[in-house]
Amino acid sequence: MPLAMRPSGLGSGIDKDRPDYTILTGEWEIGRIYQTRGGPDNLRWFWSMTVNGPMTRSDRVATLEEAKAQFQKSWDEWKAWAKLEETQYRPTAPVKKAPPWLGGVGARAAP
Repeated sequence: MPLAMRPSGLGSGIDKDRPDYTILTGEWEIGRIYQTRGGPDNLRWFWSMTVNGPMTRSDRVATLEEAKAQFQKSWDEWKAWAKLEETQYRPTAPVKKAPPWLGGVGARAAP
């Protein structure tokens, strides 16, 4: 599943118009990319991931495109380190009422 960006809505005051994005995989928020105020132009964008592991999890770079590329690279490294792979999103099946002999516990319908 490709990573997605959406405006974070976290900016306020003088920073409310500054680009600020939440990074998602499916419905999981896994990081953030935003434009910083001040500092040198080659460190204008900050990115960070909310996962732990031995790979780079944050950095400051010159452009949004570079921030997105580095984020993607670190995300791919994290998935390999965590021994995870992405699959196609498939909504869960609706819950059916279980038969009385199961004690009325909910059961998932077969896909």
